Amino acid sequence: MYSSFITNHRSFQALSTIQKTLVQAQFLSKGLICVKNNPLTLEDINTFKMLKMPEGDHAKCFAACLFKNIGILDDMGKLTSSGARQSAKQVFANDESSLSKVENIVQECAKVNDEEVKDGDKGCERAALAFACLTQVGPKYGLDLQF
Repeated sequence: MYSSFITNHRSFQALSTIQKTLVQAQFLSKGLICVKNNPLTLEDINTFKMLKMPEGDHAKCFAACLFKNIGILDDMGKLTSSGARQSAKQVFANDESSLSKVENIVQECAKVNDEEVKDGDKGCERAALAFACLTQVGPKYGLDLQF
């Protein structure tokens, strides 16, 4: 999960080794922060690797923490394309085509912001909805979520 969001498809440029390293480093550093308050089991990690949301609040809240720290979710627990774009700039720099695709994916998944959730701006439930959407919509734009 720490390094799930990486692109490698003909509609995106294949990521260079440097870009992959940047993505992995960002997700790992943010993930290590989040796992302290939201411990994951080995089973949770393996479930994330299969692009599925593990059961339980720790996994959902881990995803919320990670998404907030990388800019996909804002402080109110809402999916944000501008935050995702800022984060993607660290990998794609000035590649406007790839940045636009990232933004389009998040905009398409922004429908999760309209879903009723019980945890409000904590964002755990919305992060689970966002994860499901991103893993479903991403491939349509060439986003391969597997390392």
